[in-house]
Amino acid sequence: MSVFSTKTEIEIAGIKIFLTQKRIRNLHLRISAPDGEVRVSAPLRYGLTRLREFILQKIEWIKKNQIKIRKLRDEGKIILPKKFISGEEHYFFGEKFLLELVQNSTANKVLFKISGAAVSRENVIELHVKKLSNFAQRQKLMDNFYRKHLKEIVPEMIAKYEEKMGVAVAEFRVKKMKTRWGTCNARARRIWLSLELAKKPLGFLESTVVHEMVHLLERGHNKKFYGLMNKFMPEWQIWDKKKNEV
Repeated sequence: MSVFSTKTEIEIAGIKIFLTQKRIRNLHLRISAPDGEVRVSAPLRYGLTRLREFILQKIEWIKKNQIKIRKLRDEGKIILPKKFISGEEHYFFGEKFLLELVQNSTANKVLFKISGAAVSRENVIELHVKKLSNFAQRQKLMDNFYRKHLKEIVPEMIAKYEEKMGVAVAEFRVKKMKTRWGTCNARARRIWLSLELAKKPLGFLESTVVHEMVHLLERGHNKKFYGLMNKFMPEWQIWDKKKNEV
């Protein structure tokens, strides 16, 4: 452990605290989903007595928020981070699939199987890896799978609306986005789409494509912009409401 950073676990009022002390100016307390884990980051100069006093002052707030987070988790309202292991639920264009991790395969690949049985059965995504793999390797394989399918589907959507709108998209690209579904550089006529769209219903993907293409005609989100959205894809609001259903 670095002399400039220490990590320890302490218990206060029956609550486990994960404490890190390092070269920072201020003290930070956070409660993490999905289990309400409490973590405190503190300057090196803070002694244990001072830290205990601080945490005790916050103990009711900590308990209240732990209850809130765990309730949201139990109600399925917190999306747990994926580990890309067998049994996880993953989505592909709005359809739910169970992931099956196949290790020591002959090749790295992703296969998806849609159940056609009369009896209700789960759709399956098989994630094949050549050898024992870590999280980053499995995530990259799935990301490439999603990116590939977006790049196959989106050009047809763009071509459809280029004709309707009388515009031309010079290029589109796919990347990970934390807070947006897409962006448009109107001057370069370039569209960026979020990789997460490969998990959403095709109707929402199409409405996002239309949204970014309308920015080639109107840059702002104003009355004219939404009038054009209604003109070119009247059902866009229906799909916008469905984006959070998966």
